[in-house]
Amino acid sequence: MSTMSAKKNADLTPLELDPKRYFWLFAAFWGLVPLVFMYAAYATDEGLWIWGYFVFIFGVMPRLDKIMGDSTYNPPESEFARMRDDNYYKWLARWTAITPYFCHIIGAWYISTHEPSLIVYFGFAWAAGWAMGLAINAAHEVGHKSPKIDHFFASLGLAACFMGHFRIEHNNGHHIQVATPEDTATSRMGQNFYEFVLTELPGGFARAWKIEKARLAKKGISQYSLKNEVFRNALLSILYYTIVVYAFGLVVLPFLLIAAFMGNLLLSSANYIEHYGLKRAKLPNGKYERCQPHHSWNSNRFLSNLLVLHLERHSDHHANAQRPYQCLRHFDDVPQLPSGYLPMFFLAWYPPKWFKVMDKMVAEWANYDMNKVMIKEGREEEMFAKWHHPQDTAAAE
Repeated sequence: MSTMSAKKNADLTPLELDPKRYFWLFAAFWGLVPLVFMYAAYATDEGLWIWGYFVFIFGVMPRLDKIMGDSTYNPPESEFARMRDDNYYKWLARWTAITPYFCHIIGAWYISTHEPSLIVYFGFAWAAGWAMGLAINAAHEVGHKSPKIDHFFASLGLAACFMGHFRIEHNNGHHIQVATPEDTATSRMGQNFYEFVLTELPGGFARAWKIEKARLAKKGISQYSLKNEVFRNALLSILYYTIVVYAFGLVVLPFLLIAAFMGNLLLSSANYIEHYGLKRAKLPNGKYERCQPHHSWNSNRFLSNLLVLHLERHSDHHANAQRPYQCLRHFDDVPQLPSGYLPMFFLAWYPPKWFKVMDKMVAEWANYDMNKVMIKEGREEEMFAKWHHPQDTAAAE
């Protein structure tokens, strides 16, 4: 009998309770990886070194993720409170929301003190944007928590990408309307990634403002008050941009905007793949069924889940939004993505391949009953003609 199984759960050490405990540190320092390539560009006086980060992200990481495989380990449920209240996990997530700023600021410094070619300039902005995408992810995690200090770190993590509205939109919009036609952050079957971005990004801001406006109106407060979190966080972003431009000059403004756009695209990429085609049933009373684990696509890749704070265990996150990342569980009976998020992002950016892989998986998950699938408006007839044959599934059973 193993040491872990021989002990009572309450007697387990923190490391026995969570074998990933110290592996989570990779998340805290993952946002600093671009510094390696920024330093190489500086030390060699060859700016093209920054594109080594591109090779690392697109070439090395997906292979490592596949080699390391899946982890389906779930901590003992009886020790949930103990893990939830462990300050180690709380501060690690908070730190992860701000470490990418080192890349952001050093990238701006490099741009201002050198005369980079256009391709080098864009490379630095691209790398900083990927780093800030990780800040958005960590801000998503801490933004779900109640303590005001977590809201503070969430606001910091979102500021560089002008995404300060995200916490409001995500918590009070997406989590309520997910997998329904009302949700702009749920992708439809047959909707390509680029179509999704054009509705999801503006839709998210509009929904956040609407939510805050309604909340403040009940209190008799103007929507333009600093009590409006969307408005307040937009000012925080403007303040940060003003400070960086003042420190390094107008030459860094395009750098800041490109990086912000990249961070936004990474968030949209995650949103696109997380609920593609999945739909909650509408009840006789006109309301939707409660969000269940099977309303999200899941992945148990060990490495990429570490780097994104278990975001890929999305099924449990949506079914139990207050559950912290270290406690998110694997479920056997939920839709499973064929790989971790990075390869899925690449797939999403090439719509023909995405549709070839994922449309079949959506149809299979729905047992080929397309009434259970969220389909892009205008493509219903096409999707039903191609995929709707529930009777064949029933006959096979």
